[in-house]
Amino acid sequence: MEKRITLADVAAHAGVSRAAASLVLRGTGRISDQTRDRVLESMRELGYVYHRGAASLRHHRTQTVGLLLPDLSNPFNAEFTNGLESVLTEAGVVTLMVNTFERPQRQARLLEALLERQVDSVVVVPAYGTEELPLQRMQATGVACVLAVRDLGVPDVPFVGVDNIRGGQIAGQHLLDHGCRRLAFLGGLPNLGPRQDRFDGLRRAVASSEEAHLVADVPGPMTALSGQELAEHLLSVEPFPDGVLCHHDQTAFGLMRALRKTGHDVSHGGIRVIGFDDVAEAALWEPPLTSVSASGTQLGRNVADVLLKGTDDPKGPGSRQLLGPSLVVRESCGTHRDE
Repeated sequence: MEKRITLADVAAHAGVSRAAASLVLRGTGRISDQTRDRVLESMRELGYVYHRGAASLRHHRTQTVGLLLPDLSNPFNAEFTNGLESVLTEAGVVTLMVNTFERPQRQARLLEALLERQVDSVVVVPAYGTEELPLQRMQATGVACVLAVRDLGVPDVPFVGVDNIRGGQIAGQHLLDHGCRRLAFLGGLPNLGPRQDRFDGLRRAVASSEEAHLVADVPGPMTALSGQELAEHLLSVEPFPDGVLCHHDQTAFGLMRALRKTGHDVSHGGIRVIGFDDVAEAALWEPPLTSVSASGTQLGRNVADVLLKGTDDPKGPGSRQLLGPSLVVRESCGTHRDE
């Protein structure tokens, strides 16, 4: 029977102590790049396989993170997950992702299932209608928690999101700067925190102008299809809006499709449309969609950084981190990048 290669074998082959080889394996401690490369090369040459199960028993860590998302069909969530996993994978952490379908009860069941699987920490993008999370249960089992995208305002729990008020404000100001005076907000579930903040930002921009008015606020489901359906209500508004901020890009896609079908121009001289999130598809639409960038990929990376820094102290004080949004100008608002 072939002898199993041990960490001591790797250390001897690399000419370092077993403690140094262990630090390289765990990615901790101060190790020179030269030593790290030598140990990793020895691992490859000898065919060393890290026994993660045994390690988790020794250190009471499983190197897994649970990720609860409300809607896997939303492209923003995909970009967020890509950013999160790119950092966690580099650190040797595996992500266990589940879809809550915007249902708080399902979210509670899935969270319990993740805790039973002894994840080290959880990232929660709360489902619509979430009132609380079993934080005491998580803290009692030593599981760290980070809230992302949607803030529940929970003390001592880190939150990473986007400054949605600022995002709504810069979108509204852009519409005003390009001649819009009858503004509307379309989409987003009622009482959803990000929606309320984006609408509040738009409202602040409108309040800064003596000539502008909010002529419509139309909440609704967050899909391209619902954007088409919500557009029917918008088309009946009098006076008809000349600028629309959509809760997110999916809604804007549906709106622009409906406007084209009814003969409305989404360009110079027509209704101006701005989305939110700046997902990859925004640049591919015709006309290309102007959108507030919520930096989904960077948001995911930042959440991963908070997790990796905080897993040694899951009961530590919470922090609140808001990424600054930016407006990516394309043709749907009747302007081009150089304007």
